[in-house]
Amino acid sequence: MVKIIVDSTSDIPREEAERLGIIVVPLTVRFGEEEFRDGVDLLPPEFFARLALCRDLPTTSQVSSGVFMDTFRDALMDKDDEIVGLFLTHRLSGTYQSACIARNSFPRRKIYVIDSGTGSYGLWPLVQEAVRMRDEGRSGAEIAARIDEIKGRVMLRIALETLKFVQKGGRIPMTAAVVGSLLHVKPILRIQDGKIEIEKKVRGNQAAYDFMAKAMDAEWDRSCPPSLASAQCPDLLAAFVRRLRSETGMEEYDHHELGTVIGTYSGPGAVGVAYLLREDAAPGSETL
Repeated sequence: MVKIIVDSTSDIPREEAERLGIIVVPLTVRFGEEEFRDGVDLLPPEFFARLALCRDLPTTSQVSSGVFMDTFRDALMDKDDEIVGLFLTHRLSGTYQSACIARNSFPRRKIYVIDSGTGSYGLWPLVQEAVRMRDEGRSGAEIAARIDEIKGRVMLRIALETLKFVQKGGRIPMTAAVVGSLLHVKPILRIQDGKIEIEKKVRGNQAAYDFMAKAMDAEWDRSCPPSLASAQCPDLLAAFVRRLRSETGMEEYDHHELGTVIGTYSGPGAVGVAYLLREDAAPGSETL
């Protein structure tokens, strides 16, 4: 049987993971001297409550190779068991490298470790495809080959409500954050094929939602429902959903609350969408 393993930065709720038969391995989150297992001891509401009060941003520690070795060993109880692991892009964490090291301890077993090239809710289209193929009885090799084929087509965009946390993380200078806040500038981040960048800066939430909706309408592969994410902001999420529906005709979608990795820099109030690009679609709009 194929076992699907992801790390906790996928932001898949525990109940959903159990329903789908997915194993979630937690990263470690530190607020000062306090340490938590992501998604186990620390859930999104408490994470963002702590984030709002902290002076310094929390840090995350990658899953160690030892933890992966234990996880792989437990997942390979039967001689025919295989593993397909989907992990956060190596540009944001060393978790993928830890999984590769652990895999080498089981040279005779079929373990396929994949750098997703994305993170958070961007993993959801890949997880859906892996689960679908597993349930059809496909092999680990077939699933891994398919994920490698489509992972470069995952587009993730997120509009930030505030520049405060990006500035705290050293991504922009203090003066830029202050001016941006005064002008209601909303940066839109894009993660696609392992590349992370500020794609556009607009003024106001509606302009941000307009940009993301129009980009999605032009490039979305409608055979796969999109994945939406938000950071403790149901009203903003509802407004974003309305805009996406009016522009793209979107009906079905999955929703996840942002967790630690993207949430550390977005802060509360962020909303975003991830989806598969059409095969003939451009990789996105120009970067500003």
